[in-house]
Formats: sequence, structure tokens, C-alpha cells
Amino acid sequence: MRVRFEGVIVSFDESSSNRVYVYGSVDGEPAEFTLVVTPEKYRELLRFGIGQRIEGEAVKVSDDPLVLELS
Repeated sequence: MRVRFEGVIVSFDESSSNRVYVYGSVDGEPAEFTLVVTPEKYRELLRFGIGQRIEGEAVKVSDDPLVLELS
């Protein structure tokens, strides 16, 4: 299921180099979620750091915990 998300990056997963944690909303509802990204996107996001805004469309992988995958 594709969803629309937006939010602010609050942390990066050091053990898995392609996960970031986001506080924001999914399909207009407030949410905290894990966003799985490509290694290239992870490096780009890491360069700009915590506090940056991110938005887009992703596939919902899991509801509990809420995990989205950016494709």
C-alpha cells in the first residue's frame, strides 16, 4: 500500500545504514515511523543531518512498528 508521508528526521540507525526515524505524518495522520531508504539516499540524508524535513510517497511495510520503504 502506497502512502504519502512528511516529517522531520529525528535519528539515524547506525547498525543498519539504510533506516532513518521520522516524526511527522502519514496520509495526514500524526505518526512516528521508520523510513527505509537506499544506501545512496541514506548518505545524502546523513550529510544534512537531524532536523531536516523529508516528504514523499512510500510503501507501507509494517503497521506495528510503522515502517515505510522509500522506492
